[in-house]
Amino acid sequence: MKRTSSQLKQLARESLAHRFSLPVMACVITFGIIMLVNMLPAALFPDTGNSISYLVISFITDLLLSILSVGPVTILLDMSRGSDGQLSDLLYAFRHQPDRIIVSQLIISLLSTVIFLPGILVFMLSSIFYTAFGIIIGSLLIFAAVIGSVVIRLDFALVTPLYIDNPQTSAIDLLRESRDLMRGNRLRYFVLELSFIPIMLLAVVACFVGLLWAVPYTQMTLLEFYRELVGEI
Repeated sequence: MKRTSSQLKQLARESLAHRFSLPVMACVITFGIIMLVNMLPAALFPDTGNSISYLVISFITDLLLSILSVGPVTILLDMSRGSDGQLSDLLYAFRHQPDRIIVSQLIISLLSTVIFLPGILVFMLSSIFYTAFGIIIGSLLIFAAVIGSVVIRLDFALVTPLYIDNPQTSAIDLLRESRDLMRGNRLRYFVLELSFIPIMLLAVVACFVGLLWAVPYTQMTLLEFYRELVGEI
């Protein structure tokens, strides 16, 4: 049964009913760590923003954040299944084959970057040689790459919950399974995401405090979508 966005949101609200304190706490801790980690490269290398050391530290911090991002999803996925959830699950990925999520995120990032290279190359060469036609082609290629990157993101949108449920599965298999599940469901998922834009805008207007409610609500709804696709609900 394919549920509407409204039905999935209703399931999410039921899963979160009277139990918002844990997701909010997890959200606060995660946001705090993300802010601190993102400041780390600049703090360690304040005058060398383009140095190799700075780039290496930035790369390492990005990997750490990709592992950390699994934690809040783990808590919400447990809650969607009737469990109370545990704050210690913020470290779930650190204890369960973190290389799986690291490799999968690296592959997604690599694919999303590579598809932009032809357009960027054509655009740069056309700019150097002042070729108007080439600039148009380069711009079209970049636009196509933007569409392609959205498709890639949608194809692999379920990697994190799949990893949580199957931490022993290889990164390639996680990507493949996510793509298979999303086949024929990309548009539904995309529309579901878009439906949260008004809520997110209101949360930002409310001095970002509203994000402590909006982010868990959004994530829980997307997890209900995942549970539907794997046949749980």
